[in-house]
Amino acid sequence: MTRANKYKLHLAVTSILFFVGMLFLVKAGYAQSRNDVYQTKTFDVSGPVSLEVLTSGGSIEVEGRSGNEVKVEMYVRKRGRYIDPGEADLDDYNIEISQDGNYITAKAERESSSGWWGNGYSISFIVYTPHESRSRLKTSGGSLSASNLKGTQELRTSGGSVNVASIVGDVVLDTSGGSIGIDDVHGNVDAETSGGRIEAQYVVGNVTLKTSGGSIGVEAIEGNVRARTSGGSIRASIDRPKEYINLRTSGGSIKIEVPGDLGYDLDLDGNRVKAELKNFDGESERDEIEGRVNGGGTRIEAKTSGGSVTLSYLN
Repeated sequence: MTRANKYKLHLAVTSILFFVGMLFLVKAGYAQSRNDVYQTKTFDVSGPVSLEVLTSGGSIEVEGRSGNEVKVEMYVRKRGRYIDPGEADLDDYNIEISQDGNYITAKAERESSSGWWGNGYSISFIVYTPHESRSRLKTSGGSLSASNLKGTQELRTSGGSVNVASIVGDVVLDTSGGSIGIDDVHGNVDAETSGGRIEAQYVVGNVTLKTSGGSIGVEAIEGNVRARTSGGSIRASIDRPKEYINLRTSGGSIKIEVPGDLGYDLDLDGNRVKAELKNFDGESERDEIEGRVNGGGTRIEAKTSGGSVTLSYLN
């Protein structure tokens, strides 16, 4: 099966896998259901939407869908149990769910300085919005996700995972305590985590990835790639490389796959370097390769102090 056909198959099953994953989360006790909603607000909009969603101690999920309506669902949990309206004492919170034209705000901020964990409440949001929506999502105590959206997406958390899927537009992803998943993005990607792995696939745009505590995997990328990790391996499969592929790790190996019919400028350095060198002009040693393949072209720089570097070609 060609990579193009694999991509079509991937798009066909993405929604199925998404719903299977959501069912798994429900069984695990982490996902909300409609019966758990604390409050709901619905807003009519026309044209592109701007979302700002902020919470101190819960998760945020934004999903694009057809229509001209934004629906905001708020959930309140305490000690793992969902709280019904009227049960929670939210006097210490500044809660705002409002509309100003096509600008929608959903916020749950604790006013006291004792922090969101003081009374055990966790306030989360699920937002359903038209596909043409840009978002700014931020939480200090939960996971973030955005899917099926057109526009710039910015997701930042200090205590959970970050996931985006089916996005047309640039994305900025930042977490200090979780993994990052990127799937089917047409736009530039800038993602950083201090405590987990990063997986990115089917991206048309430049990709910049950084982690201090996990591995990095990229597949089916059309654009420049820059990846850094201090605590894991890197594997990169680049369908259509542009000007550069820049990969560095201090704690693992690097594996690179690129088309075999293009030209490359190579700068590979590791404990052991292995590569199939076609029409090569340069220097090749056990632990270092520097030179040009097929007359030169995309610059591939891959360096590790804790493993091997392997360069191979896509079928």
